[in-house]
Amino acid sequence: MQELLGRTFSVGDGAYRVVDVRHLSGELMVYAEEAGSSTGGQTEAGKRPRRAAFHYGDIASRFDLSDKTA
Repeated sequence: MQELLGRTFSVGDGAYRVVDVRHLSGELMVYAEEAGSSTGGQTEAGKRPRRAAFHYGDIASRFDLSDKTA
């Protein structure tokens, strides 16, 4: 699942970029940061972008894994 790293997806009104994928207790977890809200990893206020964790099964349909350029 490392092919997900760097990919973006939308949830609600937010866009996220995948920064880590891990197997935890039999679940595949995808960790992502808000996309487009930072420059160089910092937000306007000098804070890190907000991170969120998702169960892969909940967001799998949001990725097109056949497109290797995304």
